[in-house]
Amino acid sequence: MRLENIGLGCEEWPDCFGEMPVVQARGVVPGTTAGAIHRFAATLLGLIVVAITVMALRGRRPAGIGLTAPLSVFGLTLFLSILGYNTPAPQLPVVTLGNLVGGMAMLALLWWMGQRSVKKVSDEGTVENTLRPWALLGLLMLAVQIALGALTSANFAGPSCGVTLFACDGDWGSITNLMQGLDPWRRLGVGDQGWIITDSVQKTLHMAHRLGALVTFLYLLGLALKALRLGNRFRSTSISIIVFLLIQVGLGSSAVLAGLPLLLVTAHNAIAAMLLLALVNLNHLLTPVVSNRGP
Repeated sequence: MRLENIGLGCEEWPDCFGEMPVVQARGVVPGTTAGAIHRFAATLLGLIVVAITVMALRGRRPAGIGLTAPLSVFGLTLFLSILGYNTPAPQLPVVTLGNLVGGMAMLALLWWMGQRSVKKVSDEGTVENTLRPWALLGLLMLAVQIALGALTSANFAGPSCGVTLFACDGDWGSITNLMQGLDPWRRLGVGDQGWIITDSVQKTLHMAHRLGALVTFLYLLGLALKALRLGNRFRSTSISIIVFLLIQVGLGSSAVLAGLPLLLVTAHNAIAAMLLLALVNLNHLLTPVVSNRGP
């Protein structure tokens, strides 16, 4: 919805990209079918999260799940609800960053609780535990890369480097540009006609996202191959990580070469979420269940 509103995949691409969307009046019923579906799904998810939180507070939670995860999901739900209702025109990158990263974090926590609830993890020695810190690091690297992608999108930096994969015209290798681009509170400039003003900061962010993707790909690929050698218990998760990594690289490259069509960019976001779930699952398998009812 957001990408379409800012012009991604528009008929006169790329001339129509970056126009500020018209701020619509808030109402109980959204004006579009997609908006109505989104509102319904968000409301249903909110009710489910409230039910999970109440059950957790009453002690009706499986072994291995304390209060931290359910309360964190509840807090994220409130945060995203408030942010979604009070979202201004997208001149502040922090709004898009909060929505995308908050949604990904909520998804990861719900998946973590689901896995800990239905699947027992046996303690098969200390071999797997030696990989656990590296799996946590991989999860952190992926989270940083997702946040960097969110900032790239929030700064309207998608088409800033054109259709080239390994280069970007102009002055993009600047630490000053990078610091500005990483500032989620900076207000984007808007011209008299209502278009986002782009400069070298967008180019720097875009290239930082590409370089981060390369580092993340190499690290997670090595992590998955190492986990694959640990035995059958890790086989499906390791293969899933490898498959999602390859698909993600293919989608990202194809989206750039094809001029960022809306479908490919949306799929790129979706596979990022699937890769996140696979990394969460790997950490779940490497974390023994502690039978207690405490927080």
